Amino acid sequence: MKQGLEILLPGLRRGFFVLAVTTGLTLLTLKRTDEPVVACSLVNDGPNNYTVLVVGESWASDGKVFPELPKVVSKRLGGRGVQACSIGFNGRNSRLLYSELREKFPKYRLYSLYDSNPPNKVILMTGVNDVIQHVGAANYVEFTKKLTEYFADADDVEVISIPRVNERWFKPPNLFSRMKRNVLRCFYDSCDFQVNELYRVALWRDHPDLHVLEFDNFVDRFEGHEEYYKLDGVHLTDEYLHKYGRFIGEAMTLPSRVAERR
Repeated sequence: MKQGLEILLPGLRRGFFVLAVTTGLTLLTLKRTDEPVVACSLVNDGPNNYTVLVVGESWASDGKVFPELPKVVSKRLGGRGVQACSIGFNGRNSRLLYSELREKFPKYRLYSLYDSNPPNKVILMTGVNDVIQHVGAANYVEFTKKLTEYFADADDVEVISIPRVNERWFKPPNLFSRMKRNVLRCFYDSCDFQVNELYRVALWRDHPDLHVLEFDNFVDRFEGHEEYYKLDGVHLTDEYLHKYGRFIGEAMTLPSRVAERR
């Protein structure tokens, strides 16, 4: 009996290893099927509107950072017209967002929102799903950089640092999500739950040239600010999403002079 187990154990270990790897790869390749959400807001419409495009995950959905964001930008530009649009890919990490953006909203389709011109400003609002899904700091950095390069024809691209959310006590919505999160958490992140700072530092270290808006100037930690968030600890309430829009409008860099559209 003992001799038989000794013979079987190596094979069982290999089988479990292959099963774990296969499961992990399967979980990685599955995608959500819900469509991205587009919303726009126009303030003080004029002949030479300043244009803003917000691209991100669920925080960018439903235009809940509007109308505060374009209102603040218009005020900062002396009452100039501001046209702001957002496109939100609910539940997507940066890799999936980049892939689906190119597939479902190529630039010609996005830019049709602005008379076929690239926007003056692109704001990238990503990272929350990267940390709670544990996709790995290297993947977050790689695809955040790719997103900035994708909009290289815009006048300027700014990345918002990963928002503070309830990483440790986040509860995935179903068993599949829980399995996927635990596999990736140990595969990429040494089984740690809280990796926000690790991913942030990796982006700053590898791409110091990126223009980064510091989320901590809005909320510097989840603990002590739970009332800003919905019960899941990951999404801001509608009230604070509107306040977030005002914050972005105040924090984003604006040129002293913007060229007229040709």
